[in-house]
Amino acid sequence: MSIFLLRALGSEGKLYSYERRDDFAAIARKNVETFYGGPHPAWELRVGDLVETRGDEQIDRAILDMLAPWECIDSIAEVLIPGGVLCCYVATATQLGRTMDTLRAHGGFTEPRGIELTSREWHAEGLAIRPGHATSGHTGFLMFSRRLAPGVTAPMRRRRPAPGAYGPDYTGPRPPGVVVDAPEG
Repeated sequence: MSIFLLRALGSEGKLYSYERRDDFAAIARKNVETFYGGPHPAWELRVGDLVETRGDEQIDRAILDMLAPWECIDSIAEVLIPGGVLCCYVATATQLGRTMDTLRAHGGFTEPRGIELTSREWHAEGLAIRPGHATSGHTGFLMFSRRLAPGVTAPMRRRRPAPGAYGPDYTGPRPPGVVVDAPEG
């Protein structure tokens, strides 16, 4: 992903990448340097947890491709400029839901938008053009949101969550205005 992002940034942008493990960082560094023929001037690779090793640079885009992006929302909110875009890639619907709920509960982001991505082969020979016979495989989800300016609150959601979405067994943060009935007694 870093190679692709560096191609999009060119020499004018700046990309900060985080790897929790030294061995993964070494692989990423080798891949980038092999592709570009040496270190890329716009790339800074940091080893450590994003929450613990994040710099104080202000950024205009954040892309999280990790197991638990919801754990980094507060850290990203501190450095993402108002209007800045957050994109998260996750593999499961559960990860997507938890990340979106965390963004709503944070209150400093627009209503998140989740998209499922699938891939399907096509057969194309002469006039015989049709989808392949294999089933469509699930490839992942992308979630997008924008950082709100300080003091600005997210607009009300267009629809209420499903009954029980934030019930007594839910342990995560609740979006502003979501009230759970207390048990009687």
